[in-house]
Amino acid sequence: MKIGCVYTVETYVSVTHPLHAAHQMPFGLGMIITVLEKAGHDVELFVITPDTPLDDYIGKYVKHDLPSLFCFTAVSTQYEQVKKIAKYVRDLDENIICVLGGHHVSLNAENVLVDRVFDVLCIGEGECAVVSLVENLLRNKIWKYDVPNLIFLHRMTGEIYRNSTAKYNYELDDLPFINRKIWDKWIEHPDEYPSLLLGRGCPFKCTYCSNHALAKIADGRYVRFRSPKNIINELQNITVAYPGVERIFLEVETFGANLHNAYQLFDEIADYNNARSRPLIFAVNLALTSNVINSQNQVEVLLNKLGSANIKTVNIGLESGSERVRKDILNRPKYSNQSLIMFCDEAKKNSIQVYYFVMIGIPGETIADYMETIRVARESQPEMCMVSIFYPYPGTKLAETAKTMGLFQSNSLSSVGERCTAQLCLEGFSRSRIRYEYIVFWWRVYIGYWPLSKILVNMFTSLLRGYPRLYSYFLFIRDKNYSIMRFVNRFNAISHKSNK
Repeated sequence: MKIGCVYTVETYVSVTHPLHAAHQMPFGLGMIITVLEKAGHDVELFVITPDTPLDDYIGKYVKHDLPSLFCFTAVSTQYEQVKKIAKYVRDLDENIICVLGGHHVSLNAENVLVDRVFDVLCIGEGECAVVSLVENLLRNKIWKYDVPNLIFLHRMTGEIYRNSTAKYNYELDDLPFINRKIWDKWIEHPDEYPSLLLGRGCPFKCTYCSNHALAKIADGRYVRFRSPKNIINELQNITVAYPGVERIFLEVETFGANLHNAYQLFDEIADYNNARSRPLIFAVNLALTSNVINSQNQVEVLLNKLGSANIKTVNIGLESGSERVRKDILNRPKYSNQSLIMFCDEAKKNSIQVYYFVMIGIPGETIADYMETIRVARESQPEMCMVSIFYPYPGTKLAETAKTMGLFQSNSLSSVGERCTAQLCLEGFSRSRIRYEYIVFWWRVYIGYWPLSKILVNMFTSLLRGYPRLYSYFLFIRDKNYSIMRFVNRFNAISHKSNK
């Protein structure tokens, strides 16, 4: 069967190559494409921007290839764009079946059904469901099938047919390695910084995140990890396919929550790197808990393990420097600010860079809470902060809390400039002040530590992020400069090697 798959982005490098580097490839749709291809189907991928001429891409594909099925994925802020594209596809050929998966439909299926745009909704994980759906479509033309995780909507009558939800797949090692090559034509630098998924699910119950809700939609173990051997095999697969790869992001929600699993993998990566003439550099999301961060011995062991695996960057979800906000509002793992600052100091001594995730405009946050975030970041001086403004994602506990507090109405939310513009007006912390602090954050944290030019560039970038089209132009210009410098650096490296 010929199948189209669509991924959407709001900001982009260019219409022809919307994604800058390989780590921007989504794992969910990537796996759907891979299992469909392994089942023998002909899959075409489209990465669509707000400025993509649909006639030149999807229109030509539908006209010449006559696909039977289109697969879409969306988080809540992607849904409106995805819905528009699905309507376009149905207008081209009313016989094409449109399937929607992803976080938004898994947590908001009833709202999606009301729109009556998609024929099939996938709730939860979709690898087995989408392959079974296609097998059934090839056998007959009946509109509903007994396939776990799928909801069917009859276009004409509006009848809904709901299947049960299958248990979460525990055997992640049985899944194929994602076909990355199909994404290459949409990525400006396909060999730059690919991500490798270590597992699925998160053990924590942070109120702003969808994991706590997703864990409830199916039975079985939600938090799962791949074996170190399976991960090393995919590392080898990536480096063979992309010999120019120098660094890889080890993607998982919160690696380190289970230190036993983490240390096993770090040891395997160290052995793998030791056998290479050019060791790979890694980065990872790291979960810090009080059991680790309050023990000097545990911190030393962790940092030694990270160092031996050549993990040079760790991302830490600080979110707020207010211990009250972390504990009472966000339900974050418990540790003190002082412990975090000391951990950062120790990481720097071990040549490991620390990146913070920081969130502004949290329901219940005050200016004083925010200034505590500034203080903690300023004292610890992370290599970089990845700053965002709180967005009330439907299905999360904190979104429900914000709605109960009267901070927003569902129809008042904008998906434009997601996490870069303020959606809520807090008591004593207005939308304009939240947006202002999002821009001047770099000045408050890094003045006296960074060169003024670096601070101003980050402030300017934060300003542009609120205007997706302008920010896309900025990304295009920045990427061209990046490409030139990348070429020069590689040329110099080759020349240096030749001179030796």
